[in-house]
Amino acid sequence: MVLCGLCVVVGAPAAAASSNPASSGGASASEGAAIARVSCMARCATAGNVRAGSLLRLRGRRMRGVRKIVFLGAAGAPDDVLVQARRPRDTSVDVVVPDKALTGPLLAINRDGAQSAASRAAVAVQRIATSNAALDVSIVGQRVFLGAARQARVDLLARQPLNAALALVRLSDGAVVMGWPLGLLAPGVVRTVTWDGTISGVPQPAGTYEFRVFDQPAAAQAAQAAPPAPPAPLATASFDLVDHKFPVRGKHDFGEGMAAFGAGRNGHSHQGQDVFAACGTPLVAARGGVVKLNQNEGNAGNYLVIDGDGTDVDYVYMHMLERSPLKKGETVLTGQLIGQVGETGVASGCHLHFEMWGAPGWYTGGAPVDPLPSLLAWDAYS
Repeated sequence: MVLCGLCVVVGAPAAAASSNPASSGGASASEGAAIARVSCMARCATAGNVRAGSLLRLRGRRMRGVRKIVFLGAAGAPDDVLVQARRPRDTSVDVVVPDKALTGPLLAINRDGAQSAASRAAVAVQRIATSNAALDVSIVGQRVFLGAARQARVDLLARQPLNAALALVRLSDGAVVMGWPLGLLAPGVVRTVTWDGTISGVPQPAGTYEFRVFDQPAAAQAAQAAPPAPPAPLATASFDLVDHKFPVRGKHDFGEGMAAFGAGRNGHSHQGQDVFAACGTPLVAARGGVVKLNQNEGNAGNYLVIDGDGTDVDYVYMHMLERSPLKKGETVLTGQLIGQVGETGVASGCHLHFEMWGAPGWYTGGAPVDPLPSLLAWDAYS
């Protein structure tokens, strides 16, 4: 999803850069980066907008030295937000939109303080309105993991008697996926509605969803109009439904070379991705499902295989510190603790060896796929 086709073009980028509070104030030791294009890679909002938690990719020249990104917002320094850049490469760098970011251009800062000019296009950051004069609507957790213990939850608090209905809309295609006729909302009484991310037990696609509250008499009247015109909602509240959680819950590094997927080993190739972390770092299920295997083997050490719920994927966790407490056939939730990073089996250094296998599964006719792109995406928002 490329943002710049829907971005606001701003002038005078040099002036915007000079107003940044992170300016080094002196000569730079290197030439600054040049931002040419901004794309949203994950957790995007609708109509080209981004929101807090969106993963952006900035493309341009001299990007490898970039260490910080500034969301400049409006003119002047008070609303500037400085955040850490991720995965700098020669022609691109990634960044996660911070909570306080406002619509505006971006600026890149090198490790030695050298700055880019502000981007010519302003990234449009969506700010979510969740209430009106008659009703307060609030989301409990704006990121919901599919198959996790905590479901999507919206709380409604009416300020006056209100006959209301609630709809859940998937913003990617505008589809109404669920509806609740709430009836009369009494003033001062919180009404709570939850959703588990499924329809008739079928997991729904990851993306941004929006609860919309309607006045029921207005909705009924609109349904009888010719042609039918949907009524405007009284209030809305949106959240991101995400389908995986990054499994290593602590400081970590992604292995390269022999630790990467496909690296040559004695008589075989490396079938997973190693993620290095301190022994004892908690491990959680990247995707909920059913335990297929919980065993110990000479090379893999203590390992666990989970058949992902609603997927064609088996998820494999190796070299765990101890045998997982989970039993074969047991149901696991996304984000549930499954063990700890270890060094059991044939392992050099404490790490998780993580594999993903397509249907029909792990060593039952399936084949391993490179899990690194998925791990990087999950890490960006988890």
